[in-house]
Formats: sequence, C-alpha cells, structure tokens
Amino acid sequence: MNNPILLFDFGGVLVDLNRPRVEAAFDALGFDIRPYLGTFKQSGIFSQLEQGRITTHEFCNELRRLSGHADLTDEALVAAWQSYLDTVPADRLDMLLKIKQHYHVCLLSNTNRIHWRMAEDTLFSYKGLHVTDFFEHIFLSCELGVEKPAPEIFARVAEGIGVPAGDILFFDDSEVNCEAARQCGLQALVAPAHSEWLKYFDENGKLHTSYVQAQP
Repeated sequence: MNNPILLFDFGGVLVDLNRPRVEAAFDALGFDIRPYLGTFKQSGIFSQLEQGRITTHEFCNELRRLSGHADLTDEALVAAWQSYLDTVPADRLDMLLKIKQHYHVCLLSNTNRIHWRMAEDTLFSYKGLHVTDFFEHIFLSCELGVEKPAPEIFARVAEGIGVPAGDILFFDDSEVNCEAARQCGLQALVAPAHSEWLKYFDENGKLHTSYVQAQP
C-alpha cells in the first residue's frame, strides 16, 4: 500500500470528548441525555441531527418536548450540546500539518452542524490556519445524510475523493467503523483516543512502515 490517502475521524480521534460535562449540562436543563449518547454513534433525535434530517431549531423544539421544559431557549440547548466537545490538542494539530507534507489528508465524521460550527470557528484555528487548511476533503454525516458504519458513507467518500477505496487508509476510534470500512474495501486502523494514534507516525509525520505493511 503505497502513499495512501489518509482519512481521519473527528470525535475522539482529533477532538477530545467530554461525556461527564455534557451529561451534567443537560441534567441542569432537566433532560437526561444518557439514553441518546452512544459511545461512537448517537441515537434518537441526536442521530437525526447528525444525519442532517432536522434543523437546529427543530432539534431544540424536540428537546423541549421531550424534557417537558417549554421555556428552554435554543441558545441554552445548543450550549449544552456544545459542551460535549473539548479541544483539539496542539500535538495533534502539529502532527496533522506534518502528515500533510507527505500525504493527502481528509476527514470523515458522524457530526452535526452545531459541533462542526465549533470546528470551523475555533477548534482548528491554529497558527493562523483554519479547518480547510488541514484537510483536502471533508465528509460530514450531516451533509451526506448517512452515518458510519453504513456502507454508503464509505462509498460516497471514495467517490468524493476520486480514488479506489483500497487507496484510502481510515483512522477511527471504533473497531465497528473500521471493520465496516474494510468491508467496503478501505484500509483501516483503530485510532485510540488521547493522542495514542500518533504512534502510527514518526516524528516527521510519515507512517511507520510496519503498520502499512500489516494492512491486508
């Protein structure tokens, strides 16, 4: 596998997630988010948001209905959901910039417009750069209308990049998503949270050959 296209997940791989904080934020609003908050994929109204099937205002309306608190503002509900995202640490941003010197770098995420606006506005604002300076192609579930691990999303990615699926190496913190990608012809490596995926690269941003050669 020579010079693959590198495809990174967003949540848990690049940006840290803060589950206790988001649970507490919604508890304070009188809504229990726990039944909707999956490890790698949300459910119910949150999944609809991440598939782009509802607007932010419709999302807030449904949360008001489910919580029984009609007085909750859109702003309060959006702020609570924003609290799920923490930061993209500098070591990951620096590594992405090094990696981009050697490979085409893209992103694929199950995400929503609320969280992605944070990515655009702040999370990748680094050294005068913005999110589009880190990735050549960005694929978001809320724009594609489908979430990982559905096969369709990986087909859409390969088509969007314009390369055979086998030329793409996918990094995701979910083995389920990685296996789904492999079933669709992509290469995949599980990327543990908390910067542990940096082990796949040397200090200059090049893939260690042992990991590349281990790909089927």
